[in-house]
Amino acid sequence: MIMDPPYPDTSIGDVVEQLANSKLINQDSIVVVTHSSRFSLKLNYGGLTQFKERRHGDSTISMYRKENLV
Repeated sequence: MIMDPPYPDTSIGDVVEQLANSKLINQDSIVVVTHSSRFSLKLNYGGLTQFKERRHGDSTISMYRKENLV
């Protein structure tokens, strides 16, 4: 799933949290979120764990994975 919300929106973390706890995300899902480099997202949201982050000027791409809890 790719999320490309408005960059100045600081509530992106709340949306990622809701998504992490929804039925839209299954085990081994990957969520890619683009956001402003002016604020950071958390390392964990619900069952989603950040596994990569890339910064390019004022843009950041944060990648999260929902780990398989076997």
